[in-house]
Amino acid sequence: MTEDLEAHIKDILEILTEDNEKKVDSEKIKDELEKFLEYGVPIDQAKQTLIKKYGGTVSFDSTSSSERTLVEKLEPNQYNIKLLGRIISINPKDITVKGENRKIFYGLIGDESGTASFTSWKEIDVEKGDVVDVDNAYTREWQGAIQINFGDRTEINKTDKDKLPKTDIKPQKYNISDLKAGLRSVETTGRIVEINARDVEVDGKSKKVFSGIIADETGKSQFTSWHDWNLKKGDVIKIKGGYVKSWRNIPQLTFDQNSEVEKLDKKKIPKSVENLFQKIPIHRLVQKGGAVDVEVIGTIIEIRPGSGVINRCPECNRALYNGECSIHGNVDGKSDLRLKLVVDDGYGAVTTVLNKDFSEKILDMSFNDCKKLDSKDLDDIIQKKIFSKKILLMGNALGDEFGTTIIPKEIDIIDIDVEGESSKILDELEDLL
Repeated sequence: MTEDLEAHIKDILEILTEDNEKKVDSEKIKDELEKFLEYGVPIDQAKQTLIKKYGGTVSFDSTSSSERTLVEKLEPNQYNIKLLGRIISINPKDITVKGENRKIFYGLIGDESGTASFTSWKEIDVEKGDVVDVDNAYTREWQGAIQINFGDRTEINKTDKDKLPKTDIKPQKYNISDLKAGLRSVETTGRIVEINARDVEVDGKSKKVFSGIIADETGKSQFTSWHDWNLKKGDVIKIKGGYVKSWRNIPQLTFDQNSEVEKLDKKKIPKSVENLFQKIPIHRLVQKGGAVDVEVIGTIIEIRPGSGVINRCPECNRALYNGECSIHGNVDGKSDLRLKLVVDDGYGAVTTVLNKDFSEKILDMSFNDCKKLDSKDLDDIIQKKIFSKKILLMGNALGDEFGTTIIPKEIDIIDIDVEGESSKILDELEDLL
């Protein structure tokens, strides 16, 4: 029973380590779990209660894992899952958990029903293309999508590739703006806006990987090609058999030697898409989470703390707090100007941070003039000049657990024609009467 109890405690701590930023006392978990069992509480119910108590989100399912679950049938917060799938991609990542460095692995796994992202909290001996049996995995919801998790008690074994049922999934056509994480067997057509090559190490060998931006008339997406298709900037290509991952919710179209890539007449997609910024309402952008080169319009509803003249570390450029850099300690800071804003269109909100040049632009003040003022006077001027103003933001949108942030490439304050807008509203009201 002791080994079983330790295993159950490990389950609880594993989930809480991922879901909860606060350090959880393993001895306390053990004491509370033992008390539940003494009172006759079923083990799954006891574990679920403790996980909820300490801020976790995974609920336990008492059903057996003897039967395989298809990827398309997975739901958030399932436990004890058995899978059979192919590793579509796998990448290592170094993270810090509770102040300790740890290596995890993330990627995509798929079966005949679909694909899902996975995170392995332990090292696994698998490669891209391997078919694996997975036992005792669990799921959670991450940014609106299912994520499969492999913990310390998850068993992952390579198996015969013929064991996975063959599928005849025809590529489905998507516009660039409709690409989202988890899609596979994608067919899309676009113009190469940017392309760069870099060398990576795969299985101890150097491999050239190509990445950049692809666009059509609806929007832009990042892409990665694991095969040299002799692509150049300006090429218009049709891709069949790609799949989509994401980084901070920005879709990344990925294709390799198993995909089909066909070069088309460059006139099929106009060169003008290279300068395209996709106009999108903020609430739709928040739902999407991230995108490349978007344009939103909203009202500045909050000027957040940390706006104005600040000091930065001369080594890493991080903002100083109480004269200290979180990395380099006490340093002689260099002054800078920034604005941290919340922008709302009535249906959704995003944050943005404006650098010195953009801050000078919307304040209509020079950096030197700002430095001459004490912080309170500058705060008052910032509030009077830009609070409640309508602003246009053009740039990349990044999504994480804290929301959506736009990294601006262009900004502008939009002057509102108050009389014109009032007349328009009155006209609309009269039509309703």
